[in-house]
Parts: sequence; structure tokens; C-alpha cells
Amino acid sequence: MINTILDHKNVALANIGWAILHIWIALEIEESMEFLVVVLVIGGIFAFAWRSEEGIGRRVMLLPSVLYLLVLPAVAQSLTGEMESSGYEWLDIIGPIIWFVIIPVTLLASTQEWTGIGTTSEE
Repeated sequence: MINTILDHKNVALANIGWAILHIWIALEIEESMEFLVVVLVIGGIFAFAWRSEEGIGRRVMLLPSVLYLLVLPAVAQSLTGEMESSGYEWLDIIGPIIWFVIIPVTLLASTQEWTGIGTTSEE
């Protein structure tokens, strides 16, 4: 099961879906073209990773997965209620939960080559 979860194509698709939601967030909530550009670049990176061979795809996913660590403080603030509401209750609830799932899964998938987490050992 861990192999399926950490499969680079599955992780890339999950991140592409997350980026699509963030396109809506950039246009509807943030109303920021700068944020939209960042989302499109990150979505493009994951689209490239999805289309790439496993080794290249995992290495390409490494950059956004490390950058995701920068949003952890904001995610934690949104969970504790310290951050301003988006105006959409469902997004304020489910958004941080998805972040807390997608960040470690993406980081584990992108570093699997070096950590060996989720790989089967051949003896």
C-alpha cells in the first residue's frame, strides 16, 4: 500500500489536483496574480514530474516538496485559529488537513530514492 501512496505519478497527480484548487483560491480569495503565477509554476513542475520517468520525476518533485515546508507555520496557524479565515468554512477545515497529508507524502515520495522508504527490498 505504501508503494501505491508514494508512487511518483500518484503523488504528482494529487499535487496537480491541489494546484488546480489553488488556482481557484488565487483568483477568488487571494485575488493575486503573483500567487497565481507561483501556483501555475508549482503545478507545472508536478505535471512535468507526472510525465517523467520515475527517477527524474522524483528529483523534480523535490524542489516544491521542500518549498512546502515553508507553508507549515501558516498551516499550523490555520488549524489553531490564529490565521484569518478564507471566508469559506469548508476550506478552512479541509485545507490544513490536506496540507498536513500532502506535505509529508510529497517529501517522502521525492526523497524515496535516497531514503528507501516504501521500496521493497530484493534479497
